[in-house]
Amino acid sequence: MQDLKSDKVESPASLTGLPSYLMMRITHAYKQSLHEKLKPIGLNMISTRIVVSLKMFQEMTVSELCVHAIAEQPTMSRALDKLEGDGIVERRVSEEDHRARAVRLTEKGAGYVEKILPGMLGLNEKLMQDVPEADRVVFMRTLLKVLENADGRD
Repeated sequence: MQDLKSDKVESPASLTGLPSYLMMRITHAYKQSLHEKLKPIGLNMISTRIVVSLKMFQEMTVSELCVHAIAEQPTMSRALDKLEGDGIVERRVSEEDHRARAVRLTEKGAGYVEKILPGMLGLNEKLMQDVPEADRVVFMRTLLKVLENADGRD
């Protein structure tokens, strides 16, 4: 097991020495906890990511949503079909690019944000519990750099 109180990093021969393994474990635990909070709301994980992404960006193309809501195109299309059928999102031709479809929340969809965000924010705070503010800043900067590295696939 990684000694978190020292600067010593285990060799990758140990799973806890692999950043990808630790990120996947954290993500899995977070998703399980959030799933439990979402059950009463009636949204699944992809729908939640879509709703929150649209709240943050107001309007996005389907391609942009795939990136921010973390889904492949076929999965996104199915999720958007359901959300549109439920009156949570609306799709229309993009004003900037008439070949693309723009997606935005409906008034009903915007109401879901207030149901989702407290659980998401609470779980994120729990993840960072007992982590000093200075370490949080470094951690977030490091995660952003790791994401940049991951997105810049070779």
